[in-house]
Amino acid sequence: MMFRVIFVGGALGALARELATPLMPALGPMTSSFVVNIVACFVIGWLYAVRHKVHAHVIHLGAIGFCGGLSTFSTFTADLFDHVQAGNVADAVIAASFEIAFGLLAAVLGEMLGRRFHKVAPR
Repeated sequence: MMFRVIFVGGALGALARELATPLMPALGPMTSSFVVNIVACFVIGWLYAVRHKVHAHVIHLGAIGFCGGLSTFSTFTADLFDHVQAGNVADAVIAASFEIAFGLLAAVLGEMLGRRFHKVAPR
């Protein structure tokens, strides 16, 4: 059952990414996957906060499946490689730094809000 739940979540996440990516505005040197990766980090943070209050299948569906399908390290890496190939090494460094920093910030914010809205005591 767990694999089915992950499969469904992954399919939904990948579909959401494919539908959302063309709608994303260009954000300077940021990668085309910047917004969806940040959203995935936020959702994973939220799910981490509530993991003891929900069924394990919710975590499998959301964090492993949906967020795994929504976020995309391969597109992130390919976009950084394109910057480097075009001679824009500084843009690649800026994009990587911002995406990692904002991803971590989004995960922490998601975890904090998840604890607040679901009354989970801090660890």
